Amino acid sequence: MAPTLADKVYLPDLEPCLKGDTVVLSWRLVAAALADTTGHRQSSQAIVDFLTNPTVQAFFTKPGTVFESTGSSDPHKQAFETRTSAVQVTPTPNDKYDIKTIKADALWLSKNARINSLAALRIVVVEFQSRARSQLTGPISTQDVANLQEAAGATHAQTSNILPGLNLAATRDAIELQADFEKEEVRRLRIFHTYLAERRYFAMTTDYLFTLMLHEQLPSCPANAATTKIRASFLEAYGLTSQTPSAEAPAKTYHALVAQYFTLTTDSVKSCEDIVSVVEDPVLQDDDMQNEWMKTFLTEAIHAMTVAFQLLDLSGQVLVPADLLKQWFQFVGDTAFLDSINRYEALGPLIPPVQCLVCVISLTLLNLPRTLRYFHGDVEIDNSTEYVGSSDALLLVHDVLFSAADRNIASAWPVAFAWVPVLHGMWSSYQQRAEQRDAIQNQKAIETYDSGTQMIPGAGRRNSAGSITTIDKTGYDDFLANTSMERDIQPAQMIAAAALSDGLVYDMLTEMARCLGSSDGAIFAPSVGSRMRLALIGLLKATYPFVGYKEDPILALLALLSGGDGYWQLAKPTHVLPRDDVVSRTLNDSATLDGFLFEAFNRFPYEFTPYVSLCRVLALSTHGSEPNHDFILKLLQKTPSLTFELPTHFNDYELAHEEENSNSLRLLEDFPLFEVISNRKRISTDEELFVIPQGTLGRFVVDSGRVVQLEYEHSALALLGKRLETSLNSNNYRLELGGLNDDELADTISLLAILVRAETLKASKLSSGTDASEAGLAIIAEASRALPRTKDIISVVCDILDVYLENDSDNSMLAVVTASLQFLDAVLALCPGRVWSYIGRCAILSTDSRGGRLSRLVGTLELSQQQFDILATAVHFFADLVDSAMSSSVQRKTIAKSTSRQKASENLWLGVSDKLVSMVTLSISQASIDILESSSTWRFPSELQRTVLIRDLVPIMNKFILYTYTMDDISSKKKLAAPLEAAAKYIIDSFLAPAAGSLRIQPLLSTLVVAVHWPPTTVYANSLKALSDRTSAVLQLATMLVRVANFFDQSSTTIELQLFKASPFVARVCAANEGFRGEAISLLEALVVSAGKAPGEPPSLLGYLGPQTSRAFLQLLSTLDRPFDQAEEVSIVWRFFSTIVRNRQQWMANCLLTGKTPRDVRKGHDKASQASPDSVLTSALDRLSSISTLPASEALSILDFITSAQNYWPWTIFNLQKNTNFLSGLRKYVKELKASSITVKTNTLQACEEARIAAYIAETFAMQLFHLRQTGQADSLAKDLAQDLDYFLRDGVVVSGYNSSLHANFAKNFSNQWPSCKLDNFKRTLLEPRSLGNEYYYALSLADQMLQFDSGWTGIKNNGFKSEMQKANANLSLVDAQIALFHAWEFLLLELSNCLPKNDTLKKQSLQVAEQCLEANQAMQGHEQIFERLTESRVNLALMLVQRVVDNTPSAGDVAQLLNALWATVSTVEEPYSADSLPLYRTLLKLLYVTLRAQVKASSLDARTASQKRVINDSSASVSQTVLGILDRVVARGFRTLVSLIHDAEGSVFPDDLAIINAILQTCLSIPGINQSQTQIVNIMAAHDAVHVAVSLYSWADKLAEKGDPIYGELSLLFLLELSALPLVAEQLACDGLLNHLTSASLVKHLNQANVSPFAEAVGPQRCYAIWAKAIVPLLLNILTALGQTIAPEVAYVLNQFPGLVAASVERFEAPGASRTQTARSKSAYVTLLSVGEIHDLALLTRVLGAFRAQNVRDIPAVEWDAAGALENVEFWLGSRKILRERLVPLGQREAEWKASRPGPAAAARGCESRLEEKVVDMLEGVKVVLAEDTE
Repeated sequence: MAPTLADKVYLPDLEPCLKGDTVVLSWRLVAAALADTTGHRQSSQAIVDFLTNPTVQAFFTKPGTVFESTGSSDPHKQAFETRTSAVQVTPTPNDKYDIKTIKADALWLSKNARINSLAALRIVVVEFQSRARSQLTGPISTQDVANLQEAAGATHAQTSNILPGLNLAATRDAIELQADFEKEEVRRLRIFHTYLAERRYFAMTTDYLFTLMLHEQLPSCPANAATTKIRASFLEAYGLTSQTPSAEAPAKTYHALVAQYFTLTTDSVKSCEDIVSVVEDPVLQDDDMQNEWMKTFLTEAIHAMTVAFQLLDLSGQVLVPADLLKQWFQFVGDTAFLDSINRYEALGPLIPPVQCLVCVISLTLLNLPRTLRYFHGDVEIDNSTEYVGSSDALLLVHDVLFSAADRNIASAWPVAFAWVPVLHGMWSSYQQRAEQRDAIQNQKAIETYDSGTQMIPGAGRRNSAGSITTIDKTGYDDFLANTSMERDIQPAQMIAAAALSDGLVYDMLTEMARCLGSSDGAIFAPSVGSRMRLALIGLLKATYPFVGYKEDPILALLALLSGGDGYWQLAKPTHVLPRDDVVSRTLNDSATLDGFLFEAFNRFPYEFTPYVSLCRVLALSTHGSEPNHDFILKLLQKTPSLTFELPTHFNDYELAHEEENSNSLRLLEDFPLFEVISNRKRISTDEELFVIPQGTLGRFVVDSGRVVQLEYEHSALALLGKRLETSLNSNNYRLELGGLNDDELADTISLLAILVRAETLKASKLSSGTDASEAGLAIIAEASRALPRTKDIISVVCDILDVYLENDSDNSMLAVVTASLQFLDAVLALCPGRVWSYIGRCAILSTDSRGGRLSRLVGTLELSQQQFDILATAVHFFADLVDSAMSSSVQRKTIAKSTSRQKASENLWLGVSDKLVSMVTLSISQASIDILESSSTWRFPSELQRTVLIRDLVPIMNKFILYTYTMDDISSKKKLAAPLEAAAKYIIDSFLAPAAGSLRIQPLLSTLVVAVHWPPTTVYANSLKALSDRTSAVLQLATMLVRVANFFDQSSTTIELQLFKASPFVARVCAANEGFRGEAISLLEALVVSAGKAPGEPPSLLGYLGPQTSRAFLQLLSTLDRPFDQAEEVSIVWRFFSTIVRNRQQWMANCLLTGKTPRDVRKGHDKASQASPDSVLTSALDRLSSISTLPASEALSILDFITSAQNYWPWTIFNLQKNTNFLSGLRKYVKELKASSITVKTNTLQACEEARIAAYIAETFAMQLFHLRQTGQADSLAKDLAQDLDYFLRDGVVVSGYNSSLHANFAKNFSNQWPSCKLDNFKRTLLEPRSLGNEYYYALSLADQMLQFDSGWTGIKNNGFKSEMQKANANLSLVDAQIALFHAWEFLLLELSNCLPKNDTLKKQSLQVAEQCLEANQAMQGHEQIFERLTESRVNLALMLVQRVVDNTPSAGDVAQLLNALWATVSTVEEPYSADSLPLYRTLLKLLYVTLRAQVKASSLDARTASQKRVINDSSASVSQTVLGILDRVVARGFRTLVSLIHDAEGSVFPDDLAIINAILQTCLSIPGINQSQTQIVNIMAAHDAVHVAVSLYSWADKLAEKGDPIYGELSLLFLLELSALPLVAEQLACDGLLNHLTSASLVKHLNQANVSPFAEAVGPQRCYAIWAKAIVPLLLNILTALGQTIAPEVAYVLNQFPGLVAASVERFEAPGASRTQTARSKSAYVTLLSVGEIHDLALLTRVLGAFRAQNVRDIPAVEWDAAGALENVEFWLGSRKILRERLVPLGQREAEWKASRPGPAAAARGCESRLEEKVVDMLEGVKVVLAEDTE
């Protein structure tokens, strides 16, 4: 074993284990995986690899070697030293571990536990890795108890009652507990506890693996691929094959294994001795450790015996060898059938399994079926190998059993009783053979006598008479001789009498049977328990000839057949194969049926209960494909005879067949079983009275009396139904069979309930829908056959229930109520309308007008078993009613609108209104709250029953909330779940209302306390499952309450604070059982989210947990479900981490991101923000370094955590930058992604996950670039990223996943199929977090429950609406992922453009993305709001990209291509200025303007290569056409439309809309080559009458002014100004009389006011000045330039109409302090760019007009403008640059930016300090040039 124990799978290298990189797969984890009911953990690769490892399998093939004793020398010492050497592990102590301590602890454990050093080392490492769990499951601090008391609203004295299991006296301060935890003696105690636990879990693992091998599946779940592989590997290791059925495996192999496990059992029981005799360390020698020690080894023995039983049970084809029999019976003889353990109170829970195992193993060893068949001569045995041939073995068994009987050992009585038929068989065989020998000898003697006396010795054959004895002698003859039983069987009779005395043996069988089923109190796996019950039934069959048909064996058989199971176990999924099912086997066992069932039948209904009870338990099987599965039902439907007592008044019969002396009789008259005696009763013709016809034969059953059995074929079901009906009105009939008492009523109703439920379940496995219900309906119809036409069996049971609810309660009455509720539950799925209608008027529930009877039935402080039964039944029934209400939501509405031709019988929901459902469910919710409150004060028969009640009750409350608010429009009164809303609100208010009492929260808190103290047992798996389900239900309800309060923004301060105070227990629950981790984390997550949304500082989760608990909790979570690595579990943990980071939990967030608690930070000297190597953040980065190997769900959750950390804790960016592998891994992942369009063809969800991951990666990179850019370090990363953008360039913009036809057709077909509801009814709400996948958008699971009544939902080949909804969910998941990808790509691209503004490749890619945005917007998409927002986002992105590219030398060809795409998009907008289109259209116009600017800049650059010029020339024609289209559609038509909307009082346009039109016009006219299209432009403007519209707007400007601002005057003239830049257009403007309109408009009087100035105090004068300076003067200049002298008189005339403005232009420019011309109006002497432009244009105008006037003085009037003064002022400003700079004032944002920006190099050389100054100086110099020429 030395080399194999060093296997790296069994015990990995130490250093990774001690650092936390590798998790040792302890036996506890293996056992938990095998017990996982979901099958997920068993399927993990770690479990499969571990259990298929040869080293690990050797521990099972050689039992006892895993913890083998060292003896005098340890063979593994060298391997131990190698494993712990400095080469393997760093010898220097560090913060995490000290290898010297590890070694010392391992050697200490090896010495005290007497195990080898490597096994001890493994246990020490397991304990080391489990310290966080140990701390959480350890003692509870006084602080936690105080918080819990406050949460429960309990005083110190009340806490122990309300929160059972919490030892208040033992609590200590948290600091003390932490100090103790780190002590050496405490650590070693933990190590020893870990050692004992590992022994127990290894034994459990062995048990489960043998169940898997022998029964083809684990006890916890059905077979799957992983368990199949493990099973095949173990069968190969044992030398068997998986193809060979386990029942046919070689018995010799099984017997050899049994011998090994018997040895192991013996050793374990011996090891239960005083611990002091084994351990040496005094710290281990206390009572608690002694109890733990005994429990461990007794548990080992239990599991070993379970394995042995399973092996023996499947090797019954031969008798066991004598040595094996002697080995076992020697052991039970020495230990008195382990009876000594009864004196240890601490071992109480382990006594029942020990008794069961000792009993059934002993019975299985005796193998009564084969042994008795051998004695009867039916089979032959091998005396040399089978125990019957060994006198010694038989003698040992005999002595042991007689000794046990003398000592009255309870568990030995069944075995002793089983020994009776064995002894009788041996004795009978011996007597028979003796008689045969005598007969043969006599025959020989006669033959010899008849042959004469001439006998010649030696002649002929020797007489063999004397050798007969030696030939026929068997091994047990010696045994009989030694025990003096050859002639006297009295010892067997004595032991039989003792066993039967007071029913000892049957009481024991009944007691054992109750815990051998599948109920919550069952001990073993259902398959093992069923096989044990078969073995015990074998005892009843073997002893039947000696006992006969009696009450005790019947009761025992009933208990064995049911195993404690009842009606409610029918619906539970069974993992028992038909060959192991006790009921299925019994139905095919003629001996049992003949001896018990038919015997009971022959006495029925004279003896009522036995037969009905047997039928009830034999109907519990749901294996519908097995032979005789419907045997009971057929027998009840067609019953051949009837046994009853003839009434004394009936003598109309005669004896028949008297010669046979058979007590036969024949009826001479008809004999009605039900005779009407009331005149008031009118019998309808269809009511059957069960009249036994004249001539019916029968017989007297007994010699005396009148009990007869008549051959009267009838339906027992119909008869039972009739007897139920007559029990209500017995005064109306003469009941010849007598009335039914309460117990018989309960049995009858229970039988009907089980029959209906079982047959329905069987049918549902073979079919679905209507076919499945027909089987149950047939039973109801048969039971109703003999009833009056106005009644059926359902109404009869309802009437019975009504009667018994009104009577005083006793146990038998409670049984009737319980059975009636079960019956109603059974028919609920078949006749829901009937049940709902009845419950609406039933007195069991309270209503507004009456109180409920349920509270009276269970209204005592101490519940009896019968009261608990009715309570549990009511809760189950309520749960099914709630499910029925939800699942019928659509069906009820569909039926309400069905056609009149539909048969009434098909209307299952007739009479059930939403009001009725609402009333009943509200009553159920009220009853549920009442029961929950009372559960804290009730005293139950056992704590398990409290667990079961809360487990079944709490989900009802959760369902109300879940069903009501998880889908549909919750504000609508017509939502599908509207009838449940009142109940849901009642539940919510009961917990969330400020006045909510603490009684309701106490059962939830007590559940957490019980779960924290998780029982460390490996038996009673069902009770552990019940506790697990209870805990999960409570956690789910608490989570739902917090979420729903958050969802409705409802105050949840009370329960939130209660749960925060209980959070230490929620955290501890995660450690108590791995299965709770998901629910517990979800609760904490909901609490954190809810608290984070509240105003003010949220409660600190870290503060409530405390430093020790929080550290241990985070350490536990940081293992991330290793070694199982289940993606779902890991994702839950990462999601919780993300929630902490995002919701203001700063202390815990710091713990996650740095790996340090606040206390660590205070103690340490390093930076608080420095992440430690074992922080969660570091772990996340390390895992993302190999993101390609991670499951998609885990990668998504980790990336969510990283991005959350970056967004909410920016300093984490610097930690991320240090991990280059992380960034490289993300880049590599994105680079290798395939196009989404390819992936989606094969796997939509994969494409969805890839897109979402890429989105997170893009966001991560963008945040990195953003922060690096602040420090000037972004260039390197940006350049690297720019090379890996292929996936984003392909799929970043286009949300191509949306399948519009799928959604449109699905919605249409759905409405056609179910007109009463809409597809939108199934939209999920935000109550629960949702993830991408098949449940993303529509609530598929709820829809499945609601719509499965219709075959169209599933479809013939699973191609119905369900698959369509799955596709729709997957498709919308893809859309969501692609939208997220777009936004992240937008973020990343903008950051890249900021970092690399001059990168040619990136510029090209930016324009490409902008073009993609526009093309994507043209594609047909849905009309949902999300797509509208997406369209706007795309346009905004394109706008920003083009804005950034336009200033960085874009390519003319690329811009032209973008312009064409943009124009195509703009031209598709039908009504651009409608309310719906306007926001998007505004953005499109901005983008159009920017793109046109880019086109102008790209086309007008001087330095061009030949190829660039060719590209420009090639694109100029298409650009010109595009520009003309823009001028037509956007400018001219748009301007006209805007003006009309401006005049409309209800218009939604603004001046900015005109401004962007003007800007686009200006840019269009700047396009190179547009001058050649002046004629077309003139025509375009004329076609839309644009000039007249602009003039009109100018004329109305003062009327349209808002707050005195005539802005439309400026915008209209600017529009004309831009047009006037083209000579032909300017000429047209002049021809249209524009100049006349300028002076005739009413706005002129405002322009001529004295206060018109750029610095006027009011906005009106400022705007008038802008109209003058920006529009009128440049417009006159353009027209003058275009038309020359012909227009000069009019221009001069116009100027002279504004003398004040003309004069003020010069005055405004006077130098400061120049008193010669300075006026009060211009004393401020500030300079603006606009005023400089004004004087510049006036200088040009006056200069040109002056030249024209010199040629035509008569027609051209003079314009009075002080040119000399202007020149003087200009020269002053140019000469006083400092003063100019001080007095230069920017107008508007753009000028402010110019003033803040640097000038060009040439301007800087001339002394300019800003771009604004540069522009002003250039204009002033131009003015100077113009005026200087004029002066000259």
